[in-house]
Amino acid sequence: MPRPDDCSAAFRALRRALLSRRLAAVGGLLRVELLAIGALTGAFIAWQARLPLDHLAHDAGPWAAVRALALLLGACALAGGVLAGARHRRRLAGGAPELPWLALPVAATALARHLAWESGLHALWTAVPAVALLAAALGLVPAWALALLAAGAAAALAGCARLGCALAWALAVRRLPEGPGEPLRRLLSAAMLRGRAARLPTPRWTGSTWRALLDKDLRLSWRPTPARGPAVTWLAITVLAAAVWLAPVERPLAGMLSAALVLAAAAALGDWLLALACCDPFAALRGLPLGPRAVWGARATWVAAGALATAALLALAARGLDSGARATFLVWCAGATLAVGLLAVHYGMTLFPRGAAARRLFGLMLGLALAASLMIPLFGWLVLLAALVHSARRLPRWWRLEEREC
Repeated sequence: MPRPDDCSAAFRALRRALLSRRLAAVGGLLRVELLAIGALTGAFIAWQARLPLDHLAHDAGPWAAVRALALLLGACALAGGVLAGARHRRRLAGGAPELPWLALPVAATALARHLAWESGLHALWTAVPAVALLAAALGLVPAWALALLAAGAAAALAGCARLGCALAWALAVRRLPEGPGEPLRRLLSAAMLRGRAARLPTPRWTGSTWRALLDKDLRLSWRPTPARGPAVTWLAITVLAAAVWLAPVERPLAGMLSAALVLAAAAALGDWLLALACCDPFAALRGLPLGPRAVWGARATWVAAGALATAALLALAARGLDSGARATFLVWCAGATLAVGLLAVHYGMTLFPRGAAARRLFGLMLGLALAASLMIPLFGWLVLLAALVHSARRLPRWWRLEEREC
């Protein structure tokens, strides 16, 4: 058994095994889809950045383009640091439940470095726009300057990820009550005790299957679970989308802001549905007399209820529009909520129990649809509907899902 102060080799092997397992957990087709979405997103960012950089390099010289590119890459690095810090804060608050760390004979410093490393991996999501920005500057700035910018961006991303995790650690320790023992062990112990204290008696359900699933989802959203935050976010954004119409702004501006908030609310609704799917234990759910039709029907009921609630709330708020314009707006809002919500339902079922992969693919698909709409008006709806149809065709595979895929 390694000594508590000499576990660096064990942690290096653990990190290699974690990376290998997570890559293997992404199926071949899903891997191709993720690569395609990343490539299309990067191509869109490069296309949008190429023209401004070209104008800047032509009017003010290549060094002006280098400075602008450095600022954009710095913004990507800061965004990566924010992602890593937010992930690390949730990890420390949740007690890192995926492994009983406190039972391992390891030093607290080595364990803290490993947890920060895992959280820092989330900063790599900003590498996609960074690479796209570098590709957009090809031929506009000197090659050696581009190489230096790439190296600096990588170093800045790593530094911002470490800084974000360090800030999350400092905030977590600052809120920790005084007591004996190392801060990390007291922090993880406090998080585990909070999780045990929040456990409530197992509910008893009666009635039909879909009603039991709806009751279970409602209880999970009411109790302190990962599904409560997205549920509150969805309700808050929906109310804000309706409140925009009551603000002292012109009707066209209110309509644009309300439509944007409706899309954000639809994304929050999908995030809530995916969080509900993540809360379902694989063995327990597959051991029940359930099928994909019952699970889909229960989750689709929430989507339909969300679409109807959004349309009803906006119908009460948007009274300043004429009847034809208001009907068109309400149909658009309800349709957007239905399409985005059902896409989340499909990903939550077809990728179950890989909830993290489902949430990433859902976010990437929404970003791709938004980028497509910016490039060609209304083209994003075709992308969204194509994703909806493609994911619906995978629903019968629900019977072949295995726990080892998580």
